Amino acid sequence: MTRKNHFLLTAALAAGAIIGPGAGAAQSVPTAEPSRPDGWSDKAYYLPMRDGVRLAISLYFPGGVPPEKPAPVMLIQTRYGRAGEADFGSAWRRAGYVVAIVDTRGSTASFGTRRVDIGPEEQRDMDEIIAHLAHQPWSNGQVITSGVSYMADTADLATSRPAPALIAAIPRQTDFDTYLHLFSPGGVSNDWMLRNWGNAVRDMDTGRDPEGGSADCLKQVTDCARLFPILQPVDGDEHFDLLRQALATRGPHWGPEDYAGIAFRDEPGRNGHTLFASSPAAQLAAIRQERKPVQYWGSWLDAGMAEAALARYRSAPEVPAELWITANNHGQSIGADPFFPGERTPAPAAADVFASNIAFADRVRAGTRIERNINYYVMGAKEFRTSTTWPPADTKPTSLYFAPGRSLAPRIPGQRGDDRYSVDFTATTGKATRWSTQFGTPPAYPDRREQDARLLTYDSSPMDIDTELVGTPVVTLHMAARTNDPAVFVYLEDVAPDGRSTYLGEGQFRAIHRKPADPATLPYDQGPAPHSFRRTDALAVTPGAQMTLRFALFPTAALIRRGHRLRVAIAGADADTFHVYSNGGPDTFTISYGAGAASGLEVTTRPWKPS
Repeated sequence: MTRKNHFLLTAALAAGAIIGPGAGAAQSVPTAEPSRPDGWSDKAYYLPMRDGVRLAISLYFPGGVPPEKPAPVMLIQTRYGRAGEADFGSAWRRAGYVVAIVDTRGSTASFGTRRVDIGPEEQRDMDEIIAHLAHQPWSNGQVITSGVSYMADTADLATSRPAPALIAAIPRQTDFDTYLHLFSPGGVSNDWMLRNWGNAVRDMDTGRDPEGGSADCLKQVTDCARLFPILQPVDGDEHFDLLRQALATRGPHWGPEDYAGIAFRDEPGRNGHTLFASSPAAQLAAIRQERKPVQYWGSWLDAGMAEAALARYRSAPEVPAELWITANNHGQSIGADPFFPGERTPAPAAADVFASNIAFADRVRAGTRIERNINYYVMGAKEFRTSTTWPPADTKPTSLYFAPGRSLAPRIPGQRGDDRYSVDFTATTGKATRWSTQFGTPPAYPDRREQDARLLTYDSSPMDIDTELVGTPVVTLHMAARTNDPAVFVYLEDVAPDGRSTYLGEGQFRAIHRKPADPATLPYDQGPAPHSFRRTDALAVTPGAQMTLRFALFPTAALIRRGHRLRVAIAGADADTFHVYSNGGPDTFTISYGAGAASGLEVTTRPWKPS
């Protein structure tokens, strides 16, 4: 459910829009001809659905004309405007695919209402879209779907549909569980994302400038062309009459206020829909039944996208799946390995990602068996490794316990102790993070020393050998809080001999969700230390009373060099991104350790073996 960068409008302005400079003042009715900027389709038309709602569809042919020999189809379903996805489809066109891009129901140039993103009707539309594309004279009947972000979500969900012509999907950066992997990780509300993204897409769908400008296609027809590539009319709609009719059908549109204050995964918003219902995970049974091969992409540094990929892999063991987990930004176009903060070249390169996508699709089309494997980047090593399990089978579980002197010890201290932390509600991971990359700002984690000075930290002894930290870390906190609704933020870091602290990962957790869950009762395999996040499982927090929080951080893979230490840093806020809990503060955390209160960290490691 995601996030096209704010570059869409900028791209339109850079392209001179459609009507040329000064035209808005000189012409009462602009046209979509003759100038056509980059991204304009070879053919565009409305496709009616079963209920009469018309969806805008653009076709991009290899060579610009329908192929004489029927070709496979690459389907992209977007909510950010068809023309904005044309560049993503260009590699597929060069490979001989017809690229079909659809504005989903109720978005941008399509007709219909939009009370929810990727709602039940939008999911049903996929069946008709795929069947339509498979039966065109220029189509060979094979449809593959892909995309980044929201388009990845639609690609993933398409694999749950009874659509025989769909033979594979390549979801790149998707939210398998929209609640846990993006909007409420650990039950902690990602207010920044929900507010900014929710307002932007509502503006897009109602014909307004998502950057906050004055352009409004419904109010002023001269503004319509200026909103390209978000808004592109279909062929024959030179005066934007149909496009404006589509915008006029919206009715009530969902907004951030619909989900404000949502605490539980099974809690519907004011629009009557849960965040989880729009997730691929909500259709897991159908995904497993259809068994469509997937090449699934994520990043250690992109929201919960790496865990999304791994959760799908675990939860659908019979589905042919090839995973790629990088340390890049949301679009896989900028490198973000925190050990090399000055290097922004992605690994793999963007062209290599597309080459891998196309090679995968070609293997599926040829009937080649797709082997299940996980290809993951090791931060700090600039290397990829491959495994069939997570964590890799030869890793060793290691426990490190909080100990006196704010240390991490290999054994539980014999004497019990407490550390108190007065929560700093201005603590932050900054404005260039794994969360901001969802909205266009790539992650860039600096030396964490300054922030760590404002947190409660525990350091291990130096590593004796180069070590690969690979897996899903779990933290256990025996703690008390001064308030009745705290949230805890835990960061895992590498500390170099010179004191530099490098970000490895994080996890956040709202204490009311601390009841351990029976994995058999959950909608999918959530990995270690799972919780249901259901209303019926919520546990009240008594101020000053000890409680146990045990939860997983996001998965990671990193090379910890000999002489480096591991650090656990604990906060009670991430001010630039997440909702402030603790009833707005102040709050004090009392973290207990030692006999009977073994707070600590569980990781999986193995000796590093250079390739």
